[in-house]
Amino acid sequence: MFLKNTPKPTPATTPSKTVAETPMSQTRTGKAPSIISADMSIRGDLNGGGDLQIEGKVFGKIDVGHLVVAEGGSVEGEIIAKAVRISGQMVGSIQAGSVTLTPTARVQGDIHHDVLAIEAGAQLEGQCKRNSSSSANKLLTGPTLGSAQSIASPN
Repeated sequence: MFLKNTPKPTPATTPSKTVAETPMSQTRTGKAPSIISADMSIRGDLNGGGDLQIEGKVFGKIDVGHLVVAEGGSVEGEIIAKAVRISGQMVGSIQAGSVTLTPTARVQGDIHHDVLAIEAGAQLEGQCKRNSSSSANKLLTGPTLGSAQSIASPN
């Protein structure tokens, strides 16, 4: 009589991943990031609106939505992104809305940011400059046709 309402045992399931274990873009866009694996080396520019995770080496300009340089990964060049998280090595400049340097980060170069987080143990050799709201607005909107005409004609 009491056994009818007893739930049946279910097979063991694997625990779900925590946010820290989940790749960065799966928590934002639901899509997996492009990954440059540890045995990969790329020389050239990388452009895209999505997320990129670097575990190998990149030499060149990177312009993406969100970037993670994993521990063991390295970048030599320029980074432009909405958000950057560095756990590996970076030599060059960073232009981003949000920049996070983890304890294993080794950065040589300038950082232009809106938000900057440097965790204990991270190494930074360079300058940090906060983006002004007026320069950020200029970058987002660009010059208007009216302002271009007023510059061109002195009247």
